[in-house]
Amino acid sequence: MTSASGPFTGVRVLELTTGIAGRTAGMLLADLGADVARALLRPGGLPPTPGDVCWDRDKELVDLGDRLGAATELHRLASAADVVLSDARPGRLERLGLDSGSLLQRDASLVHVWLPPMGPRGRWSGLPHDSLLLAAVGGFAAHHPAVEDRPVAPVVPTISYLHGALGAAAAAAGLVGRRITGHGNAVTVSGLHALASVLGPLMVEALDADTVFSPGKSITGSPNYRMYRAADGRWLYLAALTPDFFFRALEVLDRMDVLIRPEVRGEFSNILIPAVGAVIGAELAARFAEQSCDHWLAEFARAGIPAAAVSTREEWMSSDIVAANGGRVELDDPRLGTVTLPGVPVSFSVSGGRVRHLPGPDHVHPRGSVWRDGHRSKERRAELPEHGRLPLAGLRVVDLCTFLAGPAASAILADHGADVVKVEPTGGDPYRVFSVSYLCVNQRKRAVALDLRTPGGRDALLRLVARSDVLVDNLRPASMERLDLGNPSFLAVNPALIRASVSAYGNEGPWADLPGFDPVMQALSGLVTAQGGTADPVPTSAPLHDACTGAVGALGILGAVLVRDRVGHQRVTTSLAAVSTYLQSAELTTFDGRSPNQTGGVDFPGPTATHRYYEARGGWLAVAADDRRLELLGVLGHPDWESLEDAELASRICAELAERDVELVVAELAAADVPAARVLDRHRELHDPFLVENRFSHVLHEPSLGRVRVVRSFAEWRGIDPAAPPEGSAIGAQTIEVLRESGVSLSESEGLVASGAASQARP
Repeated sequence: MTSASGPFTGVRVLELTTGIAGRTAGMLLADLGADVARALLRPGGLPPTPGDVCWDRDKELVDLGDRLGAATELHRLASAADVVLSDARPGRLERLGLDSGSLLQRDASLVHVWLPPMGPRGRWSGLPHDSLLLAAVGGFAAHHPAVEDRPVAPVVPTISYLHGALGAAAAAAGLVGRRITGHGNAVTVSGLHALASVLGPLMVEALDADTVFSPGKSITGSPNYRMYRAADGRWLYLAALTPDFFFRALEVLDRMDVLIRPEVRGEFSNILIPAVGAVIGAELAARFAEQSCDHWLAEFARAGIPAAAVSTREEWMSSDIVAANGGRVELDDPRLGTVTLPGVPVSFSVSGGRVRHLPGPDHVHPRGSVWRDGHRSKERRAELPEHGRLPLAGLRVVDLCTFLAGPAASAILADHGADVVKVEPTGGDPYRVFSVSYLCVNQRKRAVALDLRTPGGRDALLRLVARSDVLVDNLRPASMERLDLGNPSFLAVNPALIRASVSAYGNEGPWADLPGFDPVMQALSGLVTAQGGTADPVPTSAPLHDACTGAVGALGILGAVLVRDRVGHQRVTTSLAAVSTYLQSAELTTFDGRSPNQTGGVDFPGPTATHRYYEARGGWLAVAADDRRLELLGVLGHPDWESLEDAELASRICAELAERDVELVVAELAAADVPAARVLDRHRELHDPFLVENRFSHVLHEPSLGRVRVVRSFAEWRGIDPAAPPEGSAIGAQTIEVLRESGVSLSESEGLVASGAASQARP
């Protein structure tokens, strides 16, 4: 029976936030039981937006009153808190004495989580919270598929939602570390860290090879991984990511002849060559146009191939899949009537979370009335230890996942110091076909290869699990049953095991055994429809759902670890489908009279003339001047344009900026306090000074390609570097080492390695 209290019950969080990332991080912790107090100078007032209704649920809002006594109240609240969560720009916390150094000096048991909008240092670090600016300076806009070669603005602030999930997971890691050591810590999770988690598979550079696969900016994509229009005019997404899936798709389409074409020669990698893929994609598009969308979806489902119809948000929220994943909640509000909003994107077998209440007058408190008793349950420490340690040091995690979402969860745990053992088949994770992308999400893990179909391989896994704290898997239920690896098998060897399952559609219902990848959820959830607006739907090549499911999964795992001494074993579950509603939290929150959602269009530049991307001489720039409209027009020398309609104003600004140097314009706008930045260009993007100053990437060795530059980490702990990645990422590179630690003898370990090599060699 699920308890009404979540895993963070008893944890006090002081939330000092204004942006989406900070507010959603607080929302997730509050949903999972934390006592979250969000401090505001003027709570209430204007009619609530969908974001206000969703992101402030389950919180208590503290009215700080005037600015005169606000600092004193904030320090009082911080002294009673377990976690201080802030998304202020650099320098602002220091002026109030609420930065990590000041607070930890007074109370070394505090966990301080800072979510700066862009990066903690460098040229663009002072920019405000704005998803269009973040996408510009961090590369998301440059990588977004487009009809023309130009940056595209995200119509939904998905990176900010991802940023919030990473921040909540970092807070949970700090709390787990405090439980182990008694000491708190400080962590920075910036907007750039969020971009690293989602752009890692795309932002890569080979130093010793000619090229590394990249999906590019083509709006159609590769023929195995793109949208097609059926005979009835409906769109569907074919997500045949691997060779096996694509070959089966060709069988369904009766186009196996594609493989014997001279430019393909039976090699899957050849279809990824843009010129070859364009021709094949056009031919397959003609084939899709011969039958209805439902026909193709039924055929692909029978063949076990990931595919889905492009749907609207309304269709998705009313679907049985969302209902089965707890993704839709309805609550009554005296002001707004019935409010429909997304549910909690992660579930627990014992200490589950839930949406308890909406923000309203009953949850607004005057200064001095919240946490008046201090925090007697918190054991205070006078100082931090001299030598820093990552908070999850000593936690052993077995990663039994393939592809991306599941490994992303354990990658975040590894970033926070956990010892993650990646167990893959003797032939390797199928995702290894994209070798550098695989490296990005598995770089800090130790590699073990086992054939789980054999008694020896299964026994070795169970012995490994017996000495571990967490098991993460994304195998479908039927696969686990075939391997005789159900929950009873694991609990028999480790009754306190935390088991986390990551799936596409959830672990229950008729969809549980269906495969699914990120773009399938983009299609189903209405995200591609929103980005395309009234034109054709537009997906992004960035794995948004995979990255965010990893962050939510890591949060759930750490919540279960935090209460393990009290409740014991727990099963933690999340899915791409569950996280799809979190990734559009405000957009899927509905009530009578709410304003309509923003929609995009072809190569969407931004929502307004003063909040969008413009091309200038030498590059593109992003402007976020809706609140600084007159100042923007003053820099352009045309204050007389203030009364123009939006479309006409955008046209005038386009013409004006086309004649100006991009760097000079950005400098002039900065001098006038107009938020603006240069859009990062894809050429040598990882060498951009802003990314370099924020240590965005580093160089690793990939066995088949040599040295490669990839993203570095998803968080930055105070004074501590993430664990150094092990040498190489070859299949099973640390098998003997890890198995011997688990009590398997040297001869047994060597025998398993030898039998694995033999099974890999067999046709």
